[in-house]
Amino acid sequence: MRKRVLLAVVAAATMGLMVAPLTASASSHREAPLIAEDPLADNTDLYAFQAPDNPNNVVLVANYVPFENPAGGPNFYRFGDDVRYQLHVDNVGDGRSHVTFTFRFRTSTVDPTTFLYNTPYVSGGVLTKRIAFDGTKYLGWNRPQTYSVSMSRISDEDPSSVVLGSNLLTPPDVVGTSSTGDAAYYHGLANAAIHNLDGGIRVWAGQRDDPFYANLGPIFDILSLNPLSATGGEDYLDNENVHSIVLSVPKSMIKGPNDSVIGVWASASRREETVLSTRAPFKASEGSWVQVSRLGNPLINEVVIGLGQKNLFNASRPANDAQFLSRFQNPLLATYFNVLFAQGVDTSNRQDLVDILLRGVNTLNRPAAWSAYADELRYNMDVPDFGFPNGRNLTENVVDTELNAVDGAFCGFAGVIPTCHAGANAGQLHQGVTQDSDHATTQSAFPYLNDPNMP
Repeated sequence: MRKRVLLAVVAAATMGLMVAPLTASASSHREAPLIAEDPLADNTDLYAFQAPDNPNNVVLVANYVPFENPAGGPNFYRFGDDVRYQLHVDNVGDGRSHVTFTFRFRTSTVDPTTFLYNTPYVSGGVLTKRIAFDGTKYLGWNRPQTYSVSMSRISDEDPSSVVLGSNLLTPPDVVGTSSTGDAAYYHGLANAAIHNLDGGIRVWAGQRDDPFYANLGPIFDILSLNPLSATGGEDYLDNENVHSIVLSVPKSMIKGPNDSVIGVWASASRREETVLSTRAPFKASEGSWVQVSRLGNPLINEVVIGLGQKNLFNASRPANDAQFLSRFQNPLLATYFNVLFAQGVDTSNRQDLVDILLRGVNTLNRPAAWSAYADELRYNMDVPDFGFPNGRNLTENVVDTELNAVDGAFCGFAGVIPTCHAGANAGQLHQGVTQDSDHATTQSAFPYLNDPNMP
């Protein structure tokens, strides 16, 4: 267990100390009252890691649209045409986005007279009903979706914005063998939507297997867990899919002026006004963009922020997160641990959690010019493959990690994390779910996340 959840500090010539991974994998599915009503804008997970097949690139993954049942037709899942999806990079340490990648989607309907996701077409004189890719477009997909991606740099010296790609294809969702073929055939359909852009950037957007796994039922049933057992729980996300934006970008493109530490978060925004009508197009939006969802570190709005502030948290910017500081210093979850599990962990003045989640760990991923408490997924690009809290990989188990972090497992460790009185079982807590075959491994090649579960 110690190997799985405790920070290990080892000597490093380039930085004096560096911290090895707290294993992590996080979720923010339906975490606030308003966003629970808006799944297309619901940011469920965020990842940042070195590209397995290109050490010069960092991969950023933002997942949206929680709990996609593979058989959820006839209107299957997609990104929202009226949602602005963004990946933000703070490479200074002030809680502000200095490099922003913006994704906008557009859906069209080929045959509005049918209710089917795909439509038969003639290919080589043969009537074909299975969706295919002809080298430039998907054939037989009735609701194709394309997107654009742009990059903005915000600085006093060089404000700039550039369109990186437009009319980029997304692949169809998995529908069934008649529509999208077997697993091998669908894999080819999905990989046809890999786009290599200028400057060494790669991008992919579409449906994936949700890599998060958690014993959600007991967790939200007043923590009805057996916290000292690694088994016996149920993965309530098993066989569920999400929609993923996967961006591989050269480290040099997002590196800041002072060091190689970046702070990443994802967001979704909608126009401030929505107009409904009894006539086509039935729904329209206008006005300024309003942020409705954001995600940096795992499980923050889920279990750290109180119900009365959850919508506020989703609407606010990381640079303003000092307003939530007391929720990290005095975590309510620690109080629950003491009441339910007799842990005796400190419930106030938890500077250890503040450092891990809002500042960065000293000598690992705290920016040299840090100036703002901010919920960002920090990643020191000079220290790859260490896992959360230094970035986050696709296969890590954050629920166990964060249970133990709240219980004080990392307090005072190796002199780089502030001290606290740890709980009686700190470092030994479990959610009761282990990785199954879908979550233990991922694809070795871009876009890395596993293909979606089939009906």
